[in-house]
Amino acid sequence: MHKEDLKREISTTIDQIDQKINEMKSKRDDIQSMTKEKYDETLKMLDEKKDDLQSNYREIESASGDKWREIKHSLESAKTSFKEGAEELASAF
Repeated sequence: MHKEDLKREISTTIDQIDQKINEMKSKRDDIQSMTKEKYDETLKMLDEKKDDLQSNYREIESASGDKWREIKHSLESAKTSFKEGAEELASAF
């Protein structure tokens, strides 16, 4: 995968993450109060994962030469981790 392809893929993923987090935040009032604490914890974790992904994205934007390949793995790992967390939250609520 080329640098520009990876940047496009990560940018799209960040947009999807934002949309999913906003969707989940809007549904928060519909859940029972006992589960709100767990829901809030999970949302916080997802926000942190999104921030990590955005930070890695900024690194790849400024990376020159083969440097971007060094961070490619961490970007893909962060993306996968977020998707798993979002799916877990969606299935639990």
